[in-house]
Amino acid sequence: MKKRLVQIGIIVLLLSIGVGIFVKYFPQIWGEAIYPLEYKDEILTSSNEFGLERNFIVAVIFTESRFNKDAVSRVGARGLMQLMPATARGVANSLNMTDFSDSKLNEPAINIRLGSAYLKQQYEKYNGNYDVILAHYNGGPKSAEIILFFGQNALNKETDGFISMVKNIWQTYDNIYGKNWEGGDGSFGIKENNFVDSLNIKNLFNFVFK
Repeated sequence: MKKRLVQIGIIVLLLSIGVGIFVKYFPQIWGEAIYPLEYKDEILTSSNEFGLERNFIVAVIFTESRFNKDAVSRVGARGLMQLMPATARGVANSLNMTDFSDSKLNEPAINIRLGSAYLKQQYEKYNGNYDVILAHYNGGPKSAEIILFFGQNALNKETDGFISMVKNIWQTYDNIYGKNWEGGDGSFGIKENNFVDSLNIKNLFNFVFK
């Protein structure tokens, strides 16, 4: 009986180790189901146009709308990157998009371009300080001033949570897809895994069940 319990304990331990290895070293197998990557071409185009890391844009989209192009917030923010119509009109004007109208905020390419341009404006304004950039994006200039003068802990819970989530999601997408994934049907940049090439499963089971 005691030997049987030891065997069961070892099996549970091995399964736990196996799950841990699977999660850590093979994120592309499980990650794409939980963290999809949609609108790759549109994101890549805006990344190249505005010089922003592609997974930074992805992380903002995921946090704001979970890739729902028709998302509308309780305050009227719209589309993938949850832009307020007035903000979108201002950004569109700066890009000389003379044919822009609010109805186009549901078009992925336009919404992503405007959202990325807005992020780029804040990037230049705040010298690449991502915490301040995201504070402004979520809570406006007042939130940016608060974090600059008093730190992130002084922000309201929504904006503080937004900053943390975007940064965590950004890292997650880097881990799953790599930093330099391609558009269209291109392959993803798979990271090298520091994992043993093989395991002697036969000897392992002989040890457990001998």
